[in-house]
Amino acid sequence: MKTGHVAAEHFEIGWRDDEGEHRRPLADVVSVEFEAGRPGRGFPSYRGQRHFPGLYWSSTTGGHVGFESWLERDHAMLLDFTPQVTGLPSQPF
Repeated sequence: MKTGHVAAEHFEIGWRDDEGEHRRPLADVVSVEFEAGRPGRGFPSYRGQRHFPGLYWSSTTGGHVGFESWLERDHAMLLDFTPQVTGLPSQPF
């Protein structure tokens, strides 16, 4: 049995943007700005649900970033305060 590195050409990534849905090999999407994409799914809210979806206003993006739980919100907040982070997508893949 062989273990170790798996080449990028074995992976494919899908995302949505204003032009629609896309699916490409991982090696071909190096220049794609995923932070400009649209969420892969919505953030439903209903009575009795056990998680807390919402929107977090990000100073990094200058706009809202959706989250499905407080854990996701907390991670978005940490990323927003990290100087090396230049984009913050909301459910991009």
